[in-house]
Amino acid sequence: MARFASYIWLMIGLLLPVTAWGEQQSASAVDTAAMMKDDYIRASLLSITPDAEVYSIFGHCALRLQCPSQQMDYCFTFETSTDTEGIVNFFRGNSLGGFAPAPTPDYLEYYRQQGRGITEYVLNMTPEEKLELWRIVDDEIAKGFTHDYGYMHNQCTSMIVSVVNRALATCIKYSDLPAELDGSFRDLMISASENYPWSRFFWQTIMGPEGDETEPLAHKLIPQLLPVAWEKATVGSENRRLIKDPGTKIVQEKVNTRASNCWLSPLTVFTLLLLFVLLVSYFEWTKGWRKLPRTVDAVLLVCHTIVSLFLTWLVLFSTQDGKWWYCYL
Repeated sequence: MARFASYIWLMIGLLLPVTAWGEQQSASAVDTAAMMKDDYIRASLLSITPDAEVYSIFGHCALRLQCPSQQMDYCFTFETSTDTEGIVNFFRGNSLGGFAPAPTPDYLEYYRQQGRGITEYVLNMTPEEKLELWRIVDDEIAKGFTHDYGYMHNQCTSMIVSVVNRALATCIKYSDLPAELDGSFRDLMISASENYPWSRFFWQTIMGPEGDETEPLAHKLIPQLLPVAWEKATVGSENRRLIKDPGTKIVQEKVNTRASNCWLSPLTVFTLLLLFVLLVSYFEWTKGWRKLPRTVDAVLLVCHTIVSLFLTWLVLFSTQDGKWWYCYL
C-alpha cells in the first residue's frame, strides 16, 4: 500500500523543471510522428516488496514513465505524510494523499537502501494511451496532496488502477484472479501479514466490521496482488494483454531480518504478561505482598484506560476506513 514516505519525492520533482510533461512538450519541438511511435514512451508498473513497518506489509507500487528521446525517466507514486500531524490525521480519517514524482535512479536507490526488491512490469499500452497516462499523472501532481487517503478505499494501488483506467480507451477486464481476492479486506490483511504478527495485531485492532465486507475489486488489489491480476488482464475488444512480458527484477531485495516469524509475537507477549500477573497474584495471596501487586494493578489500569479511550475516540470521532460501528471495548 502507500509507503507513507514524506513529501521528499514531491519536492525533488517540483525542483526539477523537466518533471512536468506539459512544460517539457511546450519547450521542445517534438515531431508528432515520433510521438506516435510505440517506443517514444515506455510505461511500467513497479511492484515493491513488503517491509516490517505496519504501513509496508502490503508492499507498495508506482508507475514508471520513460521518454528516452527527451532523457526523461521518472517514477510516480501515490503517497501520504508520516510526520506527527500526518499520523494524527490518519487516525482521524483526515489524511490527504497525492501523486509525487521522483527521478528513477533516486527512487530505486531509496528502496535499495531499505533492502526492498522492485519488479518492473511493462504495460502494453498504445502510444496515445501512454501520452494520456503521462498527462493525467502530471495533472495529478499539479493538484498536490488533495485526495482523501484511506488504507481500504484510496491508496497507492487503487489510485494507480484509477489513472491507468482513465488513460485507456476501455476498461481493464480481469480473469483468473488470485483466490485471496475472493474474500474480505480482513482476509486479505491476514494473508498479507502472515510474517508480521505485530502489524497484524495493529490492523486487527483498528479494523472494524467494514473490514469483513466484500469490497469492490479495485479496493482489494493490494500491491502484492496487482501484478498478478494485471498479468492475466486484457484491454479492449481485441483482448490485448495489459502487461507485455513477465516482470523484470530491477532491485534485488535483501533478507528481511525484521520480518518476524519472531518468537516475540503478541500472543507470546500477552501470555507472558498473564503468567506474570498470575505469579504476582500468587505471592500477594500467599506471602502478603502489597506494593508490587498494587503497582502492577495501577500500570495495567493506566494502559487499559489509554487503549480504551483511544478506541472510543476512534469509534465516535474518526472517519477512518473500516471502523464503522466498531465495538472492541
